[in-house]
Amino acid sequence: MDFHRAMAALRTALADSSRAQAAPDLVEQVLDLVRPSIGLAVPARSRNGAATDSVAGWYGGLPGLPDGVPWPEHRGRPMTLLAQLDCAALAPLLGPEWTLPRDGVLLFFSEEWFHADFGTGPGDDGCAVLHVPAGAPRRDAPAGTGVVPALPLVAAPVLAAPDYTEPELAALFSADPIRVMGLATEIRDRLPTVRHRVLGWLDSQLAGPAGHRPLLALEAEEGTAWGELVGVSFWIGGPDLTAGRFSRVRRVLEVA
Repeated sequence: MDFHRAMAALRTALADSSRAQAAPDLVEQVLDLVRPSIGLAVPARSRNGAATDSVAGWYGGLPGLPDGVPWPEHRGRPMTLLAQLDCAALAPLLGPEWTLPRDGVLLFFSEEWFHADFGTGPGDDGCAVLHVPAGAPRRDAPAGTGVVPALPLVAAPVLAAPDYTEPELAALFSADPIRVMGLATEIRDRLPTVRHRVLGWLDSQLAGPAGHRPLLALEAEEGTAWGELVGVSFWIGGPDLTAGRFSRVRRVLEVA
């Protein structure tokens, strides 16, 4: 993604907006918070079992785990793999805006019943994100572990804008709630919505842990059994994101 070119196109698209014309100072302050992201989707043809090209990862499935890497557990019970992302396929989509490892695979696990306490510590023991080498041998899930049917994911770079409820807009919103709400909503409406997203902002109004940013947001797909939950997002602290540390990732759960 050429982030600067994409931002220029967004500014051009806002040129006919009466809200933007009436508050150019506010527009720039909201646009300063727009972030690059990657949208992920399951191609329609893959749902019928057809082959899919340019796979950038998998929703569910079984992980490739090197020998000696244990399957993540929560209180002695193996977690379920929700997604696996191919860093080498995703990194070129964002270029210099990509802050994650440029090779290997990221594996996203969560305890199956979403019962884990978030606690007061820096991490969340009900989820785990592992960065493993590409090509590690696929490992069968431990007995009794929920396995989400594997669905291929294709990827495309997209801009992501904050909702007016985000803490980063709190000061502006307090000073001018009507205009900030209108501007933030209009900017988000002019950007594509995606089913699953890497980095950026959430498409919902869910608040994440203080000091954290979205790492991966997932919606329920066919074959998952989340009950009333419709989305799971993984969040990472700013310094950990910069350093590529995944030991303190936390989750946010979205209920219908």
